Amino acid sequence: MRCGKVFAAFGLFLAMSLPAFAQTKASKIEVAGTYAYMRDNIAGPGNYSEGLQANGGTGSITFNLTNMWGIVAEVGGYNTSTVSSAGGKDITYASYLFGPKLSIRKWNTLTPYFQTLFGGVKGNNALTVGNNGQVGTFNASTNAFAWTIGGGLDAAVTKHLAIRVFQAEYFMTKWNDGVNNRQNNFRVETGLVWRFGKF
Repeated sequence: MRCGKVFAAFGLFLAMSLPAFAQTKASKIEVAGTYAYMRDNIAGPGNYSEGLQANGGTGSITFNLTNMWGIVAEVGGYNTSTVSSAGGKDITYASYLFGPKLSIRKWNTLTPYFQTLFGGVKGNNALTVGNNGQVGTFNASTNAFAWTIGGGLDAAVTKHLAIRVFQAEYFMTKWNDGVNNRQNNFRVETGLVWRFGKF
């Protein structure tokens, strides 16, 4: 949670301290496709915890309402490394998220941005996990709440194409794990952005 507060405070500071955003014009619509790396942290009874590596991708569309503010809709899919205490099984899951985005259009080529997205995740497995003789179920086969907060940087290549240099986010999920039903994860992405229309 501390990581999320840091991102929020930094984004608010930039929004208040950079009055000359509107030096470049936003596209009306931005469509992005990215490779995504996730660090998923799961827990279970008996002080069990494990960090999983997940690879996948996301697709998103941003509708820019003004030169600074837009609305993002995003879907993603991921597959984790094997879970050591669950007989070598892994987790394949999808995310579906929606929320506001603040873009800083002070430079012609580079566009830093901040966003926070809300939605859910749905996986394919309910795994038996645990430690010290205690076992429980990490239930990733249900729909669960998800929330992200973070930001990134796009670099324009042409009028209609940009590289998403990076996007980095705190990514919380709320699958039932029999402990505190909350997973604190981290996501990094890179890819391409297509831009359409102008204000």
